[in-house]
Amino acid sequence: MKRWALRLGRYGFLTALTIAAAGVMWWVSRPNTDASPLGAAAGVAPPPVAAQPRMGVFVTTVEPSLCDITVKYSGKIEPWETYSLGFEIGGRVMRLGERAGGAELDDGDRVTRGQLLAQLDERILRARLSEAVSNFEFAASELQRSERARERSISAVSEAEYQNDLTSTTLARAAQQIAQKSLEDATLFSPVDGVITERMVEAGESVNPHTTIFEIVENDRLRLVLNVPEARVRELDLRRRAVAAARRGGATGEDAVFRARVRLEGLDIYGRPWPPIDAEVYRISEVADSATGLFEVEVLIPNEDATLRPGMVATALLVTDRVLAYQAPESAVIFRQGETYLYSTDPMPEPLQVMFWEQGQTTTHRARRVSIDTWIDQGETVVIPADALTLENVVVRGQRRLRNGQLVRVLNKAVSGSPDAPEPLDVAGVGSGQLN
Repeated sequence: MKRWALRLGRYGFLTALTIAAAGVMWWVSRPNTDASPLGAAAGVAPPPVAAQPRMGVFVTTVEPSLCDITVKYSGKIEPWETYSLGFEIGGRVMRLGERAGGAELDDGDRVTRGQLLAQLDERILRARLSEAVSNFEFAASELQRSERARERSISAVSEAEYQNDLTSTTLARAAQQIAQKSLEDATLFSPVDGVITERMVEAGESVNPHTTIFEIVENDRLRLVLNVPEARVRELDLRRRAVAAARRGGATGEDAVFRARVRLEGLDIYGRPWPPIDAEVYRISEVADSATGLFEVEVLIPNEDATLRPGMVATALLVTDRVLAYQAPESAVIFRQGETYLYSTDPMPEPLQVMFWEQGQTTTHRARRVSIDTWIDQGETVVIPADALTLENVVVRGQRRLRNGQLVRVLNKAVSGSPDAPEPLDVAGVGSGQLN
């Protein structure tokens, strides 16, 4: 009996001790709201602001600039014009034109305006021209003889004979012109500077009138044909009209050009994208394609160095507007619960306290949440009109865990100015804010 009482007493003591310890812990950890000496003794003074923990972030500076607002479409490059060339008359091809080195012109050869492409056998044509010239000279001499006779005596030549000589001369002149034209048509020249895409005849072959024997494309300039949906055509047409109005007003520069930046699909042998090409929107179709319901937009691409070929696939960024705005990396902008915002940092002076003494001032950074009401998505970047807000920098890494007013440590030296900060962040990987 004594043993059970002793054991019960031990359990009771341990239970009471546990309850007392829990009470002390609750009392110590509760908020200190009273002003009693005991409450003041239980409170712990917060550490200085400069010593409080801070979250590391990377920041990029931004400033307003004139930004191009673009829309992106892909299409196929086509020749500016395609020419199907042939002779007006039939005959046997006596010879073909030659390229440098004396070889006959063939597929892929470049030709210039006025260069000889092919020539028919001219012997019969020259004989016919000589015959026509002789007939005309004879008819003209007969007409002159009749006119001199009529000058001596009006009855020397009857009116019918005179009219017959006049008609014969006119017909002989027409026959001479036809023979001359046939002789000229026996030689085929290139009407433009271009490239032969197909040669369909060999020297010595006979050809019929109007049969295509050469196809030439004009490729000093090319057309990139884009298919644009109805929802975007109005935007493009407004830009086209604004450019036309600027030109009429004497404006120059980008405001007077419907700019398009074209980039070829694929990469070079080093894995790098091809450099962009400055081009210009040339035409917007008035009606939609009956099969696709899309509107064709043609972009004029200069090609003086002949490095581009019809059939290549390219992507074009059409500049629809230019606004004064900030450009922030798309990854820096947070889209959450129907809100759009980003974080910026504000430097604030704080006292530098060592032990119980203040040793001057130091600069801390606090995160500031910036709500965005007006913005334009440009793929890797977000364009924010400068009249909507004021920004000096944007947090590009670490922003997902921030809250408004939180202390932060700027880790890139270019922004923080701290001598012990690391090198500046290359924000190209998170969006550089530059439009391609």
